[in-house]
Amino acid sequence: MIRPIILGVLLCGLGIPTWSEEATPAAPEEILEQARSLAANNRYTEALAALEPLIREDLSGETSWEIAAEAGRAAFHQGKYRRADEILRRVVQARPVVIESALYLQATSYLLGDHRQAFSIFEAVLQSKAQDLYLAITLPGEKRFLAEPEVQRLLKRYAQPLVIRPDLATAQGARLGQGRPQIAQRRGIEPSGGGSALMARAGPLVTWILSFDNQEQLVEVVLDADHLRRYTPFTLDLSEGISWTSTPIVCIGSLGTPQRSSATDDGALILTWDYPEASLDMVFSRPDANDEGAAILEMVRMYRRQS
Repeated sequence: MIRPIILGVLLCGLGIPTWSEEATPAAPEEILEQARSLAANNRYTEALAALEPLIREDLSGETSWEIAAEAGRAAFHQGKYRRADEILRRVVQARPVVIESALYLQATSYLLGDHRQAFSIFEAVLQSKAQDLYLAITLPGEKRFLAEPEVQRLLKRYAQPLVIRPDLATAQGARLGQGRPQIAQRRGIEPSGGGSALMARAGPLVTWILSFDNQEQLVEVVLDADHLRRYTPFTLDLSEGISWTSTPIVCIGSLGTPQRSSATDDGALILTWDYPEASLDMVFSRPDANDEGAAILEMVRMYRRQS
C-alpha cells in the first residue's frame, strides 16, 4: 500500500493536482468585495471582468442583486453604456425602490439617446420623495440633462419645501429643545459616528446638521445652502422671496433689519436675527467668491437664543 504522503509526491511528479493543491473557488461575496475595491480605485475594467461571470438570471437574492448592480455601475463608468443599460434594466426591475440604481439607469438612458425613458425614471425618483439627487447631478452628461426644459419642469413640480420657522424655533418639524431619539426616528436619520449630531447627506456631501446638548436636546440646526440647492429637491421655505441663492438685500427686505452683523476670517458676511426662543444666522459668501459676482447665501443656522 502506498502511503498517502508518497502518493501525493507521485501525483505531483505527474502534474496531477492533489486535493491540498486545488484552490478553493472564491465565494461570490468575496469576489463582490474585491470588485468594489477595484471600482473604488477606478479599476472598472477589472471589476466588470470579475463580476460578469457571476451575473444570474434570478436577481431576487441579496448577493446576486448586488453583483449585478455593481457590474452595471462598472460598465457605466467604463463607458460601456449599452452593456450597462442591459444590466441596469434588470437591476432596477428587480428592485425599483433603490434610488442609486435608478439614477444610473436614468443617466445611461440619456447618454444612449433615450430621453423619454430618462425623464420617466427621473420623475419616478422625484415622485418617491427621494432627498438625495447627487448622482443625477454628477454622473456624465449631467449638464445637458439638467439643462433640459423637461428636467427643470420636473424639478419645479416635485420640489420639496424645507421649512424653517425661527419665530417658532422649528426646522422641518423639529423644534429646538426636542429630544434626539424622537427627531432621529421621525426624520429617518441615523446618528453619525456616535456623536451628538444627526446629519443628512447628498452623496458624500453633508446637507444639514442637527446638533444636541448633553441632555440630547436639539440646540442647533445648520443648513448648507449650496449643497441643498445643487444636490437635493429641497427649496428654502423661510420667508417670502428668500431662496437658496438670495442676497443680503433680499433677506433684509423679507426678514427686516437684523439685530447684528459680523464677518468671518475669510470675509463672509453673517447677519443675525433674534426671536423669542431662537437666533437665526444667515451666512453669505464674499462677492468675489462666486460666478454671480454678488454675496449669496451659503449657510442658514438656527440655534437656541442665548439668555
